Amino acid sequence: MRKLILLGLMLIVLRASGQVLVTIQLPPNGVVQKTQLWNLVLTSQSTGPKQVHIEMMMSDVQTGQQVMSGTTRIFTLSPGMVQGNSTTFGPIQYNTLSAAYYVDPGPAGLLPVGQFTVCYTVLEHVNDAVNRLNEECIEVIIEPLAPPMLQFPEDAAKLNSALPLFTWLPPMPSFIFTDLRYDLEVVEVFPNQSAADAVQQNIPFFRQSNVSGNTFGYPMSAPALQKDKQYAWRVIAKSMGSLVGASQVWLFSWGDTPGDQSNHNSNVPFVKMTKDFQVNTAIFFDAVKFEYVNETTDTLWNISITDLTPPDRIATIFPMQGISLRRGQNLVEWNPSIQKLNLLDKHSYLLELVNSRQETWRIRFDYRKQN
Repeated sequence: MRKLILLGLMLIVLRASGQVLVTIQLPPNGVVQKTQLWNLVLTSQSTGPKQVHIEMMMSDVQTGQQVMSGTTRIFTLSPGMVQGNSTTFGPIQYNTLSAAYYVDPGPAGLLPVGQFTVCYTVLEHVNDAVNRLNEECIEVIIEPLAPPMLQFPEDAAKLNSALPLFTWLPPMPSFIFTDLRYDLEVVEVFPNQSAADAVQQNIPFFRQSNVSGNTFGYPMSAPALQKDKQYAWRVIAKSMGSLVGASQVWLFSWGDTPGDQSNHNSNVPFVKMTKDFQVNTAIFFDAVKFEYVNETTDTLWNISITDLTPPDRIATIFPMQGISLRRGQNLVEWNPSIQKLNLLDKHSYLLELVNSRQETWRIRFDYRKQN
């Protein structure tokens, strides 16, 4: 019996002496590149060198979906403490495990944005066998280099329309996101209250979820904005339903501002036509401004416009005489009064373009005639 106990103690000692401790040295925030994942300290309690390699697995915290794996080369781990990085353990082979996340293919590429569990497993090579020595995990939050940025209405702007067009820039770099969408929030700001406090404490006056573009026109069906009241607004970006980041909070109000009407349309950006089911929406004052990216060799426009306000909704040809269509980006500022197309004040319209691939590109807009 005593021999069995001694043998068990010896096995425990041997097991402990062969253990490799893993200390993960990732910063609490600011992890954006693959190379930063390999800041590790390995402590070998063995009496001799070991041939080991490390396997890394990144998984989404919310869904458990495996996102990316990485495998180091086989290297010699000597007794004691070794501080390593991507150069020490490299070259490192990466595998993308889900198409739902953008993983930059470069060895120093950007990581997808979100909240992830990152696990490291140390494996020892003994002859033809591979033994698992230890595993450690950590949760990391990877944020975009820049959150979405608001553009219009500008901060503290006083508008002369109760139906503002909200525009913003996507989080950067935008190419790392999949199915990027936004929640737009408008909140009334009470006296002696800051904009930041208003969005945190007040019930949203208006909220639109899952906006696919970077513009959104305040709809006529929404609660009416009140003159000379202050409102705060922001957008929250999401990728695949997961939070990416929130913009800053800006203020605006609306009321009579004589003399500014003639310049109103200059603040309205060109609204991009999309193939999405959820089209971009805008409010135009006199001139219609839209952007179409021509991915074909088409040189002729095929555009129709439908008045959505009356029940019959008859489509008419949108005259494009004198406006050339070229490959790539086309920015069109089209004045109905000059082209003699009678757009009616306070009517909603759907502008549709059909190209040679039979793709339909669209924007929806509300039209306002300026005095």
